[in-house]
Amino acid sequence: MTWKVYATVSGATVLAGWLASAPPANAPDGASPAPAQPAARRAPASSDIEREAMRLQARGRREATYSQPERNPFRFSAGRPIASLGGDVPAPPHDTPGVAGPPPPPVSPPSRVSLSGIAEDQVGQRLERTAILSSPDGVLLVHEGDDVLGQYRVATIESEAVELVKLSDGATLRLSLTDPKPQ
Repeated sequence: MTWKVYATVSGATVLAGWLASAPPANAPDGASPAPAQPAARRAPASSDIEREAMRLQARGRREATYSQPERNPFRFSAGRPIASLGGDVPAPPHDTPGVAGPPPPPVSPPSRVSLSGIAEDQVGQRLERTAILSSPDGVLLVHEGDDVLGQYRVATIESEAVELVKLSDGATLRLSLTDPKPQ
């Protein structure tokens, strides 16, 4: 296309679009534009808007106070007893003898701690070792005698292993380095 043909086609397209968007010049007699609303009729519309705005603001103020949610999907607790139609607490299942007492307290899972490495520093004549432990809380750098996650105490740090003593019952947990290369 030459520039003259391009200009002619573009101009024709603009003219057609303008003519298509213009209101018709010969409108029927019964279709006259709506008369302007008197000022008295517009006032209630603004008061309706103001009334709705005030209602929404009052509603927002009432809901601004925090209330404890009924359900927390991140915390487990004993379920509420389900009341039957008679209002009594349901009987225990048939396979449990006697009346069941309160549910046992939840047992916390053992903390998952693994040994990632051991660092050694020569301090004068003494060799000081630091154990590098990985836990759900992150990486921990510990020395002998340090507490680990409030559950263990570091008893000894050897060149290839660490011994942790559980604070609650004195049980010993031995963590050793594993060679990731197959042999």
